Amino acid sequence: MDSFADILRKRFGEDEPIVIGEIIAAFPDVSQTTVFNWLREAQNAETIKKFQAGIYYIPSTESVLGLGELPLSPDKVIMKKYLRTGDSVYGYFSGLNLENEVGVSPQMPFTLEITTNKASRRVREIEPFGGWRKITLRTPRTEVTKDNVDALRLLDLITRVPTNLLNKLEFDSLKELAACVDKDTMMDCVTYYPAKTSKRLLENEVLGVFA
Repeated sequence: MDSFADILRKRFGEDEPIVIGEIIAAFPDVSQTTVFNWLREAQNAETIKKFQAGIYYIPSTESVLGLGELPLSPDKVIMKKYLRTGDSVYGYFSGLNLENEVGVSPQMPFTLEITTNKASRRVREIEPFGGWRKITLRTPRTEVTKDNVDALRLLDLITRVPTNLLNKLEFDSLKELAACVDKDTMMDCVTYYPAKTSKRLLENEVLGVFA
C-alpha cells in the first residue's frame, strides 16, 4: 500500500507546492484529524516538507548537478497561490512587474505586485519571500479568468503607460500583447476601468497598436 507521501507524490509530483486544502481533498474518506496526523508524521520523517504556513511539498533528492535536495522554488509558490493552476487562471503580475514582463519598461522592480482573485481586500501586503522586498496583492477590477487575463493586462498597461512615449521596441512589445487579446473581451472589460482607459484605448487604436 502506498504511503501518505507516495499518494501525494503521484498526484502532485516532487518539488511542487501543495496547499493544505489539496492535501485534505486527496483523502475524502479520511477525517481531517487523521490527515493532519499523517502530515505531521511525514514531516517528522522528512518525506514531506513545509515551505510556509499552508504550503507543503514532496522534496526531490535528485539534482542536475548532483547537489542533493533542492529547496522549493518561491516562483512556483507564487504561481500556485496567486496566478494559475493548470488551466485555471486567477491572477497576473501587475504594476511595474507587468511593464517589465511585457517589455514596455526596462526597470527591474524590487516590489512584486500581483492582481489576483485570491486577494482578500483591495490592497494587501503580505510577508515577502523569494528575495522580494515587498509583495503587494490587489483585487482585480473584474474576476480574472483564462479568457480575459490578457485583456486585463493590456488595459492595465495602457492605463499606466502613455503609448506615445514608448520607443519602437517597447511599442512592438505592446502590439504583440494586443495581438493576443480578443477585442470583444477587451471591450467588455474596459467598462470596469475609468474613463481615462477608454480614452487611452482610442488613442492606441489611432497609433496602430491594434493593427
